Order: sequence, then structure tokens, then C-alpha cells
Amino acid sequence: MERTAAELAEIVGVPASHFSRARRELEADGWLEFTHKEGQVKFFRLGEKSTGLRVVVPLRRVGG
Repeated sequence: MERTAAELAEIVGVPASHFSRARRELEADGWLEFTHKEGQVKFFRLGEKSTGLRVVVPLRRVGG
């Protein structure tokens, strides 16, 4: 699923101007990936680090 930077900022609960630096860092580290641009609006999706198999945590049985 693709989202704009403004949508991602709203989801996180911060102003878009504050999210800008974090977005660049997340993109540089592979957590977010730029997909395309429509006019001046950039679209992003989860990056390779976000969707890799190592992110999956094995489930534990509760109570024993």
C-alpha cells in the first residue's frame, strides 16, 4: 500500500514538517521506499527492512 508523506505524518501523529526529517532517515535506512511522484506529491511504501522475514517474531504459547 502506498501513502503520501502527509498521510504517514498523520498516521504517526506529527506535523508533516516534523515528519520530513524522520521520513528521510527511514528511507535511507531501508524502512520506507519512495515509489513515485504525482506532481509535487511523493508516494512511499514499506521498505525492504520493513517487510523482511527477520521482522516476523515467533509466537509463544501463553501459560506454558
